[in-house]
Amino acid sequence: MQYPPAIISSATSRLQTLFDVENLPASNLEALHYKLARVIQHLLQADLSRLLHILYRIDVEERQVKEAMIADDPEIIAERISRLIIKRELQKAEIRQRYSG
Repeated sequence: MQYPPAIISSATSRLQTLFDVENLPASNLEALHYKLARVIQHLLQADLSRLLHILYRIDVEERQVKEAMIADDPEIIAERISRLIIKRELQKAEIRQRYSG
């Protein structure tokens, strides 16, 4: 699905705040996914409770997270979780835009 730049930018800005990171790409979803997956992989290994708290705040379905975590490779898990997070934040950005104007 194609998203307008304003939606992607809004979602990216929120993700930067939630994950306390800078310079997430706001124009390319694949680049955003790649960079966010690296951040998530770090949290999986270093601070799982913080990652779970962020997932709760973003409101990613618990069932989807559990399914995403069924893998032996932390890189695959991080990529799956990254996609879930980005999808949810894009949905929320669309809703905010739809009802704000």
